[in-house]
Amino acid sequence: MEYTFITKDYDLKKYLFDLKEECIIKHEDNWFKEKSHTKLYPNIDEAKAKVAKPYYWILNAIDKYEDKECEDRDLALAELGILVFKTNYYSQKLTSDTENIEAKKDLANSLINFGLSKEFIAKQMISMETPKYARLEVNQEEATKLIKSWT
Repeated sequence: MEYTFITKDYDLKKYLFDLKEECIIKHEDNWFKEKSHTKLYPNIDEAKAKVAKPYYWILNAIDKYEDKECEDRDLALAELGILVFKTNYYSQKLTSDTENIEAKKDLANSLINFGLSKEFIAKQMISMETPKYARLEVNQEEATKLIKSWT
């Protein structure tokens, strides 16, 4: 697992701080290891845009959640949780069409540990934002029942 999932015992502010720190360290490590991209993209902003890394996405998602003008903090947390989930050990299965019950349970539990309601999580796990192998392909009521049985 590349990034730590939030657990029920993990304080949200502490988790976000630790996750941010982990992403910054990965950025610095890769920045020095992969200097070749500076030759391809001498402009630093262009380099960041062209050399996409999951830690950039996670840092942006945390910034979105922490922004005082964020209108839907639950949605921002769900997006962050799904992003961490997708960049973890399931990343090799992003193109998989095979249903993965264990992945669905891990995603549901991770999102619950963010303090999100089961109904909200069901809505998110039905959406196209969730990778196909972890998406729930049932109505919201059935999805909520499944999530309740997993947690």
